[in-house]
Amino acid sequence: MQELTKQTIKRIQAKTQHVVDVEDFDCIEELDRLADKVAGVTKTERRLLNSPFDLCGIKFFPLTVAKSLWYVEKLDEWEIPELYHDGFFFWLLTLPLTDEALSEFSEFKKANKALKKLSKRMHCTTEEIQTICERCCGSYGGTGGEEGEGKGKDVRNEFGGLVASLIREYGQSPEHWLYEAPIEQVGEFYDLFIARIVAEDNANRSTSAKGGKAVAPKATPRLRALKEFRDKAQEIEEEWSAIDGI
Repeated sequence: MQELTKQTIKRIQAKTQHVVDVEDFDCIEELDRLADKVAGVTKTERRLLNSPFDLCGIKFFPLTVAKSLWYVEKLDEWEIPELYHDGFFFWLLTLPLTDEALSEFSEFKKANKALKKLSKRMHCTTEEIQTICERCCGSYGGTGGEEGEGKGKDVRNEFGGLVASLIREYGQSPEHWLYEAPIEQVGEFYDLFIARIVAEDNANRSTSAKGGKAVAPKATPRLRALKEFRDKAQEIEEEWSAIDGI
């Protein structure tokens, strides 16, 4: 089940006090199908994205916000020469998606020792290394705008208030967004948040400009998918409210 679906169902349950039973499975499945369209990634692809990748018998894990922030922080703190930045980042991808995995290497000496140990085990081509990095980092490269806009190769230090925004919009703890959610998923959720704000802003601007007659914002594929998802979520909320008398 998509994370977007889980959070939406939790929100609806909190409002309606509805207890999910077998009869609700069909509508939840339909909502999850629409969430797949919103995210642009199938459930099978998402499972693959969240799973570690193997190269030379070594497991590589998806890039997360916490890893990205840690990477930028340690480059500065340990004054790592630019020549070794890529190698350091490559080693960082071998760390599991836990807070403890980062805490274990709070000192440069331990991290440097682990990096050297990894380099001795790696017997692969440049293409194989590049493929692993692309799989771990996903295709996400920017926030906001329409699909294909604002894409960049390096967004490791461009987070700012992103985590706080995700918590306000979708719930969950800071630890979830920092340590558990793959960075591509974080990007998708943040884009959905931005898309909603942009759509509402465009609608308000159009209403003012047309003397009270609203003009719909440009219907991009992502916005259309988001509208379908929200319509279905509203339908479920109304049904559950009627059932439970809320």
